[in-house]
Amino acid sequence: MRRPDTMAAPAVTTLSALAGRLQDGESVSVAIGSLPRPALQLIEAMQAFGPPTVGTDQLAAAVGRTPDDPEFAATLRVLSQRALMWPDGDDLRMAGPLWTAFEYPLNLGGPVKRLLEGYPVSELREVAIALGLPGGRTRQKTWTAVCAALADGERVTALVAAAPDGARELLTAVAWRGPLVAMPAYARPTTGPLAWALRHGLLISDGWQHAQMPGEVGRALRGPQWRAPFDPRPPSPRLTAAPAQAVAREAAAAASAAVEQAAAVFGAAPVTLLKSGGVGARELRRLAKSAGCGESQVRLWLELGYAAGLLGIAEARVLPTDAYDEWCVTSPAGRLQPLLRAWPRLPAAPLVPEPGPALVRDAAGLAAYDLRPALLDALAELPDGQGAAEGLADVLGWRSPLLADPDEPLLDALWEEARLIGAVAHGALTPLGRPLVDERASLAVAAEDLLPPPVSEALFQNDLTAVVPGAPAAALAALLDDAATRESRGGATTWRFSTASVRAALDAGRTPEALVDALRSAAVGGALPQVLEYLVADVGRQHGRLRVREVGCVLYADDPALVAEVAGAKALRPLGLAVLAPTVLTSVRPLVETLTALRSAGYAPIGEDASGAAAIERPVRRRAPVPRRPPSRTAVKPPKPAELAARLLEPPVSALHHVQVAAPHLGDGEQRLLAAAVDGGIAVTIAYTDAQGSMSQRVIEPLDLDGPMLAAWCHLRDDERMFLLDRIGGVTPA
Repeated sequence: MRRPDTMAAPAVTTLSALAGRLQDGESVSVAIGSLPRPALQLIEAMQAFGPPTVGTDQLAAAVGRTPDDPEFAATLRVLSQRALMWPDGDDLRMAGPLWTAFEYPLNLGGPVKRLLEGYPVSELREVAIALGLPGGRTRQKTWTAVCAALADGERVTALVAAAPDGARELLTAVAWRGPLVAMPAYARPTTGPLAWALRHGLLISDGWQHAQMPGEVGRALRGPQWRAPFDPRPPSPRLTAAPAQAVAREAAAAASAAVEQAAAVFGAAPVTLLKSGGVGARELRRLAKSAGCGESQVRLWLELGYAAGLLGIAEARVLPTDAYDEWCVTSPAGRLQPLLRAWPRLPAAPLVPEPGPALVRDAAGLAAYDLRPALLDALAELPDGQGAAEGLADVLGWRSPLLADPDEPLLDALWEEARLIGAVAHGALTPLGRPLVDERASLAVAAEDLLPPPVSEALFQNDLTAVVPGAPAAALAALLDDAATRESRGGATTWRFSTASVRAALDAGRTPEALVDALRSAAVGGALPQVLEYLVADVGRQHGRLRVREVGCVLYADDPALVAEVAGAKALRPLGLAVLAPTVLTSVRPLVETLTALRSAGYAPIGEDASGAAAIERPVRRRAPVPRRPPSRTAVKPPKPAELAARLLEPPVSALHHVQVAAPHLGDGEQRLLAAAVDGGIAVTIAYTDAQGSMSQRVIEPLDLDGPMLAAWCHLRDDERMFLLDRIGGVTPA
């Protein structure tokens, strides 16, 4: 099915309806977007020589071929299969919207007949005299004679050959570079090369700013040897060796880095949006620093996360969705798959130079939406073990010339995206990229084969660091993120323990003993450096010695000396501490501010709730709601093209038979009158009962029958209405 949009609901029921859809301007625009260069070249040549028809021999000769040339015939077949160009006897016809596809096809002007329409009669007669034509009695005869003379290639060639040197040079240049010549601002020239060309009709003024050379004149001046461009054979990229092992190795490295960086970007949310929409430069820099990658890569991960449903927008911020929580606990291969699946149809181009804010749609993103699948298709056709060293842009320019411009930075940006996501390596499609174009290949299997399993153990060192060589398992990453600060990412991830990080783990509800046990179970060999155990024990002894209860708030401890020390601390004066008892203080600041100030001063307090139980401090998890999707509709399976074609070609059921079946209660004369009204579009008066049982007399002009329904123009409502045939009680002439 080459024009699937024409099969959309509601299903077509007549050949005229199908023809209307095939000739619709938007549908034709969608169809030509996927055409290769030779098909567009035939459309352009057809437009230059038409309308309404062009002979098959003429079009073939225009591109230097014969009608039976295999490549010419194959290109015509591509167009006819899409109902864009089709044979009509010895001629060819083309879809109506395509006659205006190019402003100046082949850099030629419009037909002389169109350019001379409405031309002032005085100037028309001046052209006729300059061409040596007999004066016509009427404008029509003069117009016909001038058009015939300017369409005579031999006559035009001889006329220009005898022209003054300046006029001949001007006309030759215009014939090749384009049909327009700028006119003087306020007056028609009377002398010089331009005046001579205007006087002889070889350039036709638009009465304002430009003069245009008719297409017939341009073709004549290009000479009989000139041919329109026609490139039926695709260019070949320069290939280079791409060993399968090297491709897989590079793809695995890129995919691992992609998962790691994407997780860091998603985990750094919430991200504040600009008032005008999108993620601004300040937030992009913050995310890039957090994830250890470039700002352009942050754009890519944000776009992919949003497209995959892992990120959403709520309250003018980008937040993780509930799907992100499930994504976090999967293996690296499981994390990669939704990102890869979202990439080919990503409606954005985040890596183009000088992009706007992230998560904002633009023209480059719309082009990238269609160009990525074309890029993957081109790579899928390369021989096994070979990659494209250069020239792939030319291949895409041949396959999708309306989308791919080799000089545009968009192609380079998409290539870099494919490399970063692991779909392309060494100029070839990787095992991760193959399932994106081949449904028989399994993305899940490829990801599991390439990406190593998550690492569940860490190497704890005496410098208070923990190193995980590879992608850490979700549970291990959560443990280390709770108790240490992540310092580096990549092939090996490093965390560093400190007093503050261990205290944060204890604040989150872990006890010193439980934390040490959890770290030992995650350590290679099951042993921790003594310095780390000492750090946890020391922080554990200090942790909770000072407790804070929110009563506006109250501080108390078992040690009177500690309370006295806190009360006299200069750094805590903003808290307005007051001694209520040797072991009790009050603060004028809220609980959270008091805890922050005490910790900044070097103490390790814990908070309590009103009952005296220790308050567990965990980071607030912000989640965006599930993005709203269009309501799901019951999928209507489109008819098979062969079945639809057979149904459309069936002999039409007569209107009389249709009325007799759907309205058997009407008399024979009424049935024949209503059927004649449908066939002839004449007005009749009907007695009609609506759904509420009210009867009315309507003057209608029937338009079409559709099952039990009659579509007609209702004079009473002054609008098109649908009438059930079995509710029509009588029919009389209007």
